Amino acid sequence: MKIKKFTARTELEAIDMVKDELGPDALVISIKKIQNKGLFAFLRKPSVEVLAAYDESKLAKPGETAPSSAATPALSAPSALQTDFESAKKDVQAAASQKRNEQIKSDQDEKIKMLQDMLLTTSDMLRRTQNQLSVAHHNMTHERLYQNNLLQIFFDALRENDVNEDIAREILDELDDEALVEKLDINFIVKIVYNSLTKIIGDPQSLQAESATGNPKMFAFIGPTGVGKTTTIAKLTANLKLNKGLNVGLITADTYRIAAIEQLKTYGDILSLDVAVAYKADDLLSHIEEKRNSCDVILIDTAGRSHKNAENLTELRDLLEIDESIEKFLVLSLTTKFEDMVDIITVFSEICDFKIIFTKLDETGKMGNIVNICHRTGKKLSYITFGQNVPDDIKTIAPNEVAMRLLGLGE
Repeated sequence: MKIKKFTARTELEAIDMVKDELGPDALVISIKKIQNKGLFAFLRKPSVEVLAAYDESKLAKPGETAPSSAATPALSAPSALQTDFESAKKDVQAAASQKRNEQIKSDQDEKIKMLQDMLLTTSDMLRRTQNQLSVAHHNMTHERLYQNNLLQIFFDALRENDVNEDIAREILDELDDEALVEKLDINFIVKIVYNSLTKIIGDPQSLQAESATGNPKMFAFIGPTGVGKTTTIAKLTANLKLNKGLNVGLITADTYRIAAIEQLKTYGDILSLDVAVAYKADDLLSHIEEKRNSCDVILIDTAGRSHKNAENLTELRDLLEIDESIEKFLVLSLTTKFEDMVDIITVFSEICDFKIIFTKLDETGKMGNIVNICHRTGKKLSYITFGQNVPDDIKTIAPNEVAMRLLGLGE
């Protein structure tokens, strides 16, 4: 399996390039837009970069047909396989090296952007707020709760993002004092509400892994069916291997869905990783011992479990109890109703402690349940995903970004 990069003006053009050169069996790993840089970058249209994986043995050179048995290479089968393996290994290493260099630059750019975001001036925040205040004498289709226009705008923004009404009022009611509001300028009120939201969300706790062969960190991913556990694991695996250079062990206990095993194995093939399958707790323990001396980190996929099925949850508890050092992440979709999320968290909390990963932001765009869950359960958050691209569409939750977006002050 080899990896190749294609660059074109549009996504469709890039995909056509992949099909034309690598054929219909090629697997698209990621698609991302590349912003032009330089003084006159704004005069040029952005381009699209596609990373595709393909099996070189399936490609025929132009004008040639598939070789017949009479044209068998002189190499013996084991020797040919070893040559293919070494070639594929070099290609993966080269791709990993290139990816690391790109990641270093990306990290630098991200840090610069983060600093720029942190340096949002008071006048900028004031400008955004005043723009909304100009719409404040807006066509209100419901009864006002606050006489102060700014508080009413914030309340509307929070409710439009599905923040629970009781939580929104808890944050804003303490400011609903005419004498107090007159003493505070608009920017200070914005900061008070912003700080209240970030305090509720808390500091996220991402997956902490480092080179520790012989004593690897282990992480298990649990949750209902269809929330995106396997894709999330693939994104984290690619990041750990390609960007951090760690040896990753993959184990799947999702034996209820054959497609889940094949999906994880496909990603494993691309990254040159074996995927072990555990049908019961003893199998999981055995696979962990096998990978302990060769891996820095072990990621464990589990079958989707309904919080209403007590028997399945008992099986999951038995699986997770084989090693108390396994850290757990509960994966939840942001498209799930808040009441159902609370029920799921309550039931899974009886099995183990965990941090929360939210998925499918791209399918809803509303982030209110992030605040709702933190306020109601007190659980720590970790990652948020927003698409299918591996490994790009995942990041550690940023409380400041969530708060700005909920208040209608951020993109």
